[in-house]
Amino acid sequence: MLEWIMRYQRLLRNGLILVVVALVAWMLIALPPTVIQSGIRFSTVFILGSLAALLASRAGVLNLAIEGKMLLGAFIGVVVLYRPDLPPDAVGVNPLWGVLAAALAGGFLGFVFAVLYLQIRVNLIILALALNLFVANATVFFMRTAFGVFGTLADPSITGLPTIEIAFIKDIPVLGTLFSGYNIITYLSWVAVAVISFILYYTKFGRHIRAVGENKEAAESVGINVTRVQIFAMTLSGMLAGVAGAFLSLGVLSQFLENMSAGRGWIALTVAIFAMNRPVPALLTSLFFGMSESIGLFVERQEAINLPSNLVQMFPQIATLGALVLVAMRIRWSEILRRRTFVRDFSAQLDDLKQKVISKPAAGD
Repeated sequence: MLEWIMRYQRLLRNGLILVVVALVAWMLIALPPTVIQSGIRFSTVFILGSLAALLASRAGVLNLAIEGKMLLGAFIGVVVLYRPDLPPDAVGVNPLWGVLAAALAGGFLGFVFAVLYLQIRVNLIILALALNLFVANATVFFMRTAFGVFGTLADPSITGLPTIEIAFIKDIPVLGTLFSGYNIITYLSWVAVAVISFILYYTKFGRHIRAVGENKEAAESVGINVTRVQIFAMTLSGMLAGVAGAFLSLGVLSQFLENMSAGRGWIALTVAIFAMNRPVPALLTSLFFGMSESIGLFVERQEAINLPSNLVQMFPQIATLGALVLVAMRIRWSEILRRRTFVRDFSAQLDDLKQKVISKPAAGD
């Protein structure tokens, strides 16, 4: 089967592209515009989270604490805007300050994570799980002790991010649905894909990040400060995850809910793995997961489709499991193909060597 895939890989790739194009065309025609916009909006958190994951992975660190950094960013973003004593007619704090505070909080947690892992040598998995659990319980603790609320931190003073309508495309039938009517974090996530791609592939620092992730010893041998590069990459990764959390609390609900990240950090990590730690494929994969979440909510609201709500809510998790299976199969197939290629090339070289050894005495005779 592997040989058949290798023989027709170009045809299979073109066929897959046609299937994806047909699926996108069907969604644009069959689904309501609100569902498409919701899918693009939901993909924002996966785009930023996957960029955070791939940036750390490129630097040689598996960032398993994205979930906690998202949750911390969501909480800090709301806390900065929370003013319960504000008069009803007064203007609250600009929500952009909440986004900035969330980015700084996520960056600080990323820096702490990097120092504990790289300098103090704490076990990576234990450290990530400890930070995730600490943030999840700390947000609940401070909600109850500092604000006296349970489960939800909400107030009229917490203003969400406004929707931005792009004047020259909002009235165009398809382009208006796809590219207009989102908040600033959504647009920033698209810009971040281009910026991270440029940094990784066209800057000296990006080359250092990739060199450290591919071969740390070789990077040290040419004078690259590996620890400094990894700490900086983890800090920037934490900032992206913090902004993703701020999108959940300020870009969607204008409030903080207990454990509102709801596993999206782990899905973002899956997106980065599925995209092979490349920004543009991560963007496309994030759109897939965002659409799956949006379609799940759309199906749940349809009275004609009588599906249990818990089953519908499993759509993103089912898509995550399918993505992990595909990644595992691709890695396994790549290993088998490399082994077969090595055996074939080695056998050919060995046959050539045998022929040369046999032909030499014959030439001397």
